[in-house]
Amino acid sequence: MKAKLVCTDFDGTLAGENPDEPLAPEFFRWLSTSRKVSEVSWVVATGRSWESLREALLTHEAPVMPDWIVTVEREIHQVKEGQAHSLEAWNKCCTETHQALFGRHGALLERIEREIGSTDEVTVIPDAGAIGLIAGSKESIQRTDALVNEIIREHPEISTVRNGPYFRFAHVDYHKGSCLAEIQKLLDLPSSSTFIAGDNLNDLPMLQRKFGHFLACPSNSVTEVITQVKKEGGYIASQEAGSGIAEALFHWFPLSA
Repeated sequence: MKAKLVCTDFDGTLAGENPDEPLAPEFFRWLSTSRKVSEVSWVVATGRSWESLREALLTHEAPVMPDWIVTVEREIHQVKEGQAHSLEAWNKCCTETHQALFGRHGALLERIEREIGSTDEVTVIPDAGAIGLIAGSKESIQRTDALVNEIIREHPEISTVRNGPYFRFAHVDYHKGSCLAEIQKLLDLPSSSTFIAGDNLNDLPMLQRKFGHFLACPSNSVTEVITQVKKEGGYIASQEAGSGIAEALFHWFPLSA
């Protein structure tokens, strides 16, 4: 089986902590060489906005742009000639769903802001149509996570999207996994030809075999990601970030094969 769709997170998965390092050269070597043999689409699924992702790709001097992007973990865009083109039907439904969600639960968000955001260690920010939280220490991350989950416990349609110290709120049906499934539907590609890689908590929804038969994570991944990828029969790389993702791609799809 050849990979027809490669989906990666960006920060921590392709890009490491050092912005001066080349962006995943072995990943792009695999992608370029594989595309000489067959068509391979590349998706970046990120918590960033398109503007932020584009700037990071240009700063890192990425040799090519992704074909598709998932931004703020729930909006889909196709990239053509360096520009992002909204997948209108999906994004319109996404926006309307979240407007209704946050409208129904405005009091809940106010409670979160009042009870959690009032502490010195948590910063409340406007974020993707609602509020977001940034916890300032490891202890406050754990405390914030526990408090948020307690507050939303009786409201299963609201999910907490976590990435390090950042907390975002979303409808439970919209995440990196459901976005990837929509892209697969548009391209008429099965999960059996899909490779997925991520490193953090917001990648967990897509790191499932129902979305991709070939799963991977770099060695710098959080414990929860490593555990899930291992459980799903995926590949745990010995290297960090982009080098680890390239390692996984060469493992699953050797160029000599």
